[in-house]
Amino acid sequence: MFVEQNGHSHGTETTVSGSPPSLPMPAAPQHPAERVKEMGAALEVPFDRSQIEWRVMNTTRNRQPVRGQVVPYADQRAYTDRLNALFTPAGWTRRYTIHTCANFERSRDQKIVAKVLVTCELTIFGLGSHSATGEEWADDDNAGTSAEAQAFKRACCCFGLGRYL
Repeated sequence: MFVEQNGHSHGTETTVSGSPPSLPMPAAPQHPAERVKEMGAALEVPFDRSQIEWRVMNTTRNRQPVRGQVVPYADQRAYTDRLNALFTPAGWTRRYTIHTCANFERSRDQKIVAKVLVTCELTIFGLGSHSATGEEWADDDNAGTSAEAQAFKRACCCFGLGRYL
């Protein structure tokens, strides 16, 4: 059956051989090299201190003195706000792909679990696109949200946004 571009069929059987004809992709606006440098520099500007939060990671267990690592981070809304401010909401887009991996035994607690894996492709029109991944244990109630945020922030980092964190 032949299917038109909009997905409706003609209702008649037709054999089609070979690849479907490719449609021309609209050309992304290209910016002059100087403008690309300016946009890259604007993306690399650190977030305001009020947007930085801290998380304790890698703590010692059952040892004295208790030690840990404190890591700075910014909420994914800060990344979204920066992209909107620099490029407008229409100047960039993101696409997520979600996967899960099969159950396996987690070494730290011998629990049978799976992982949620998210890939985010971030496109800034006129600059290009980058993709990155995020992951979280599937037994976490916020696994999808956490993996999505991690993937998005990692994709932003490819453009310089939040890289210093």
